[in-house]
Amino acid sequence: MATKLVLLPGLDGTGLLFQPLQEALGAALPVQVICYPPDQCLSVEALAAQVRVQVAFDTDTVLLAESFSGLIAVELLRQGIPLRSVIFCASFASAPHPWLLKLAMHLPLERWWRLPLPESLLRLLGIDARLQALLKPVREQVLPGVAAYRLRLIAAARPFVLAQRWEIPCHYLRAVNDRAVPERCADELRRYFSRVEITRIAQSGHFLLQTQPVACAALLKRLIITMEESP
Repeated sequence: MATKLVLLPGLDGTGLLFQPLQEALGAALPVQVICYPPDQCLSVEALAAQVRVQVAFDTDTVLLAESFSGLIAVELLRQGIPLRSVIFCASFASAPHPWLLKLAMHLPLERWWRLPLPESLLRLLGIDARLQALLKPVREQVLPGVAAYRLRLIAAARPFVLAQRWEIPCHYLRAVNDRAVPERCADELRRYFSRVEITRIAQSGHFLLQTQPVACAALLKRLIITMEESP
């Protein structure tokens, strides 16, 4: 049976930002893009339930979680879904910057979602003109209150304890110049998985799949071919 790649989106939840990666992948393998409701403030558990409605998980499924969706991927694994492998991309299993919790609870985040992004933030996240154009309809589609709620979910996420680590292979795609998600977020996954392979991609910021789609597509193809060849 062919391996199926399931893509869990970042904070926006629309799945629209996977367009560059999908174009680079072409028809190389079956891909299913998951979308989260743009107008509902749902918990991590509720979002995981939404995913389970959309996906028929089995041992031929490879789950790729981008950024925010690392929290959803971990919750799905805690619920016992079958997988061949999980891939985290510029992602995390707990808050990347725990000190942001207090800040996130007091800032009017809803007001920021549709405002023009300041130049300092564009530089920090490596957002170029092409990516800004891709982000524009995404930011218009998702309600500001929903985006703010998800930011607070990130800020509130804490490490947890597993009685036994998961045995499925775990891969982490790390953007070398990611200023939003620190290196320790990749290392933290070793608490939860027996096997973690970290791949660092140079000349890339947080929006790794959008700015380096060809390199990421080639890497994903190699990973999946290796999985299919392994016993």
